Amino acid sequence: MRLRLTLVPRLRNCSITLSYNYYLSSAIYKWIETSSPQHSKFLHDRGFSIEGTSKSFKHFCFSQLMVNDRKIQAGRLYILSPQITWYVSMPVEVSLRHLVLGIFEKRSFHIEREENEFAVDHVEALPDVTWTRRMKFRMLSPLTVSVPEVRNGKLQPHYLRADDGRLSDAIRANILNKYKSLYEGEPVDSDFSCVLDERFIADRGGPERLSKLITIKEGLAAETKVRGFMCPLTIEGNPELTKLAYESGLGEKGSMGFGMLEIMHGASGERMPKSD
Repeated sequence: MRLRLTLVPRLRNCSITLSYNYYLSSAIYKWIETSSPQHSKFLHDRGFSIEGTSKSFKHFCFSQLMVNDRKIQAGRLYILSPQITWYVSMPVEVSLRHLVLGIFEKRSFHIEREENEFAVDHVEALPDVTWTRRMKFRMLSPLTVSVPEVRNGKLQPHYLRADDGRLSDAIRANILNKYKSLYEGEPVDSDFSCVLDERFIADRGGPERLSKLITIKEGLAAETKVRGFMCPLTIEGNPELTKLAYESGLGEKGSMGFGMLEIMHGASGERMPKSD
């Protein structure tokens, strides 16, 4: 299920770092913790794993902040709008229930510092979607997919660009693993493929210009950088897998604000507010 949150900044014309993913993810964990400390700890520390492997998934994703009136300067987002839109998706009912209960118990969170407080003014559950074997999407947060690569004697992630021939197979492997972790078995229909909008990529100056480096936990000892991109795409295959990608996130690091999809045709014709 997907929630649309309407946020109201406490400070007028406040500014926040563009690297705000960590703060949004933390807010979700804290809301779940307010309702169930045990479930929040389970999600944060373990998640849903595949038996016999080290793979695990949190099974939630979220969008960038949608700000209609804004200014970006020196790595900061200046929020001039009186309201902001934010989307959160979760396929796991117990996680969603604790999230909603936590939001209504504690209706605010902050980014960077306490004065950058955002109140949750409204929470809306979006209507169910009719899933088909071929659907078009746009990204509400960057897509990131990686393959392991040895660098400096260490195994490290190599983030794939939009033109990498390994991208579709890596995305398919990821969604199949997410399915296994959630349902403890293989889907009967494992058909799933993604095709990016090549005209969009060309219009933006090619895959290099599309690529974006996002900092997680900026300024902290655990700071990391993740490379991703935003591009319309078409998914073909098992509608059950497409639904899971929509609710859990496409690709990697959904719980850190990557891979959220929005349907371009068939479910929502609304005009999206601006994201950074």
